[in-house]
Amino acid sequence: MRKFLIIVLCLAFVLTTFSACGNDEKTISNTLSFSKANSVEDMKKLDGQTVNIIGYMSTLSPISGNFMYLMNLPYQSCPFCVPNTKELSNTMAIYAKDGDSFKFTDRAIKVVGTLEFGDYTDEYGYEYSYRIKDATYTEVDTSEMSEKLKLWQQLASTNVVSDVYNMYEYVNFLCSWPTYTAEFDAGKDYLYPDDALNFIEKDGAQFNYGFVDGYFEKMINTIKQVNATEFNDLILNIQKAEALSKKAYTALKNGEYTTTTEYADAFKDGRQQYIMNDKENFEKEMETIYSEFSAWLAEWEL
Repeated sequence: MRKFLIIVLCLAFVLTTFSACGNDEKTISNTLSFSKANSVEDMKKLDGQTVNIIGYMSTLSPISGNFMYLMNLPYQSCPFCVPNTKELSNTMAIYAKDGDSFKFTDRAIKVVGTLEFGDYTDEYGYEYSYRIKDATYTEVDTSEMSEKLKLWQQLASTNVVSDVYNMYEYVNFLCSWPTYTAEFDAGKDYLYPDDALNFIEKDGAQFNYGFVDGYFEKMINTIKQVNATEFNDLILNIQKAEALSKKAYTALKNGEYTTTTEYADAFKDGRQQYIMNDKENFEKEMETIYSEFSAWLAEWEL
């Protein structure tokens, strides 16, 4: 009887051990990363499942605290978006359980909740196709973080990453200005070439910041002051964006555009709209270099 009891206890221990390993593997497999979040296909595989991810709270959140924006770098006030949209990029929307709320912390946190897909537009107007709901978080000890992540913290504290996002708004405008609209005395309308140049060249205009002498060099110098070599990929990306902006600006100045009715349905009156001769190539190049930046940013995981 004693030998039988020992065998049963040993068997129970083995089964428990295997069960624990299985749960660990499930937890590991459901650990998200910002890199993984760039692939909607990968994220959809976890729809409805419990997931976890480490990041930082954006300081922008409702007073109620019923949701927050999670990012992979600290000190950010606003979530990041795809240029010229309100679609979240390198940012996740995290919702608390009903009746609960999040208290802000500038520490790194580990979020646990349920991944849910849908078409969401929150009270700030940001849009996203998935969120983490019924979430809780715990603070993460980063006192022994790697030297690489310490550098990342230093770079984040300069706010240069937010500057790069603003830069892409400028470059995207140059590559896609015929698709932008603005409010005029006569109402809403697409931009004429003179309007686009005004937005870029006039002091204080909406996109003049990227037209200022030394704009790109200032960002690069800020990055090099943190570390002269560690962020070369980001510097190269900024240089690509600068080259594209100059090419698109030259095309605008040289009148490389025609008129089209391609987008006229937006106004329902058949008016014509300008279109760039090399529209597809400009937009493709813009998408490529922005995707490179987004992928680079997502690699910095805690």
